[in-house]
Amino acid sequence: MSRSLTQHFKDLHGQLVILIGSAIRLLGGEAGLFVVANEAFDPQSSEEYTAYQINETAVASLLAHIQRGSLPTPARPFVVERLPSSLLDELDLFADFIGPDPQPESAPSQAQARSSQKRDSSDPGSSRQIQAYERCSLILHDQSGLVGMLHYLRPAGSSSCLENDAIRFALFRAQLAASMRFALKAQSLVREQERLAAIFQYSTDGILTVDHAFRIIDFNPAMERLTGWRESEVLGRFYYDVLRPKDRQGNDLGLENSPILQAFAGKPVVNREIQITARDGQRFSVSVSASCVHSARGEPMNGILTVRDITREREQEEQRSMFISVISHELQTPIAIIKGYASTLARTDATFDREALRARLLAIEEEADRLNKLVGNLLYASRIEAGGLHMEIAPLDLEPLIQGVVRRFQARSPDVDIKVQLPPNLPLVMADRDRIEEVLENLLDNAMKYSPRQRTVTVSCSTVGDEVIVSVSDQGMGISLRDQERLFQRFQRLNHPSTSGRPGAGLGLYICRAIIEAHGGRIWVESALHQGSTFSFSLPRKEKAQLPMVVF
Repeated sequence: MSRSLTQHFKDLHGQLVILIGSAIRLLGGEAGLFVVANEAFDPQSSEEYTAYQINETAVASLLAHIQRGSLPTPARPFVVERLPSSLLDELDLFADFIGPDPQPESAPSQAQARSSQKRDSSDPGSSRQIQAYERCSLILHDQSGLVGMLHYLRPAGSSSCLENDAIRFALFRAQLAASMRFALKAQSLVREQERLAAIFQYSTDGILTVDHAFRIIDFNPAMERLTGWRESEVLGRFYYDVLRPKDRQGNDLGLENSPILQAFAGKPVVNREIQITARDGQRFSVSVSASCVHSARGEPMNGILTVRDITREREQEEQRSMFISVISHELQTPIAIIKGYASTLARTDATFDREALRARLLAIEEEADRLNKLVGNLLYASRIEAGGLHMEIAPLDLEPLIQGVVRRFQARSPDVDIKVQLPPNLPLVMADRDRIEEVLENLLDNAMKYSPRQRTVTVSCSTVGDEVIVSVSDQGMGISLRDQERLFQRFQRLNHPSTSGRPGAGLGLYICRAIIEAHGGRIWVESALHQGSTFSFSLPRKEKAQLPMVVF
């Protein structure tokens, strides 16, 4: 669309040059330009001009000379001034800037003759002089106001037959003004069409237009990306069959409740939330606005539907709701336990032996630690969102770090078998020791938490190119592909009955991903339902891997 409009604009410009050139020739001129005050047609543009037989490099000097001289007014519509020879020398006007008219080879053109005269005059022995020229300026206006000014150059002393007849000259000016007004309006409309085409083409919101029978006549690229349909596949089709709109509850809207029909009925629709169906059958929430374009007689002619995908907004709203729900639950549980034990210990009518007292105090301590970890994770997540995650990168030997973390977990959970598989001569990595230790602890904690049947966890390392890969494998319940896609997002937990009662706010893997990515590494999961999971992350080596030497 934009290419065809650009070509149309070029065609209009060419027609405008022909119109100006014809007018200049009728007036006895040989070159010139038309200057229009563009505020009459396009307020965002400065003055424009259209030149005839004058190169762009000469226009600025010529316009400066015209501005310093006399200009025509409605009371004095025609002005003639002699061009100073210094200006001709400065511009080298007729030798370089005015193109010759096509002439038979046997008869040199006037421009060629003048160029020859100039060359002869540069010879000290030549007595020939450059012919004098004058600048003529003609104001053009109509009932709507000023159209512009036509400035043209002609040999001094010459005139056209139109100048000798005041009535014919006035009629010529009126007809030329009307023609220029029409041509400039056409150019202005094409520019406006180009702007609208650019908005339609590059808008991030989907836009489709329909005719009075609700058949699709335009379908922009954003709409293609949104629905999966190509414009060529939907043009001429009933828009309702393409989008298959439904209300927020998933019920069919029906044609009578469709946004475009309401716009045709004189009820513009603004930011109405509905569901539409993509080509592959996927439904998603969108916000639509519909309006109607009427003909000059007030009849509905076209409908315009603007579609904005609000899936991301809905996900954010769900995340906020999930955050409130999860945090409320995670805070409420330890607080209730702490309060219960504290109230019990504070009773004056009860006595406790040493072991019972110790068990209750340990429970209070564990729940306080749980609260502290939850609040710490929340603060951690806030720093990540604010871009305030600070790393102290240094060479790090992973083997003692992994062995130390495994010993602590083994001592805490002796019923879990944790195997360590490390290759000899494991290379150093560039990493923050405390942050990587935190990632490893989180992955081990998850592996133990979600492996109720076979309590065997494996920690392994491998070297691949310039990276060291650390993996934590379990033999637990596994993770579905759908859950794997969102596992590293905030407040996301596995949707499985066996995990519903387990504590956690869904921030651990989100924090792990942020830490690993801050190191320039990757973190991912490989899993299948009922077959266990392997969480892996990569860290950059301190020293790059040596390429093998090839001897030819």
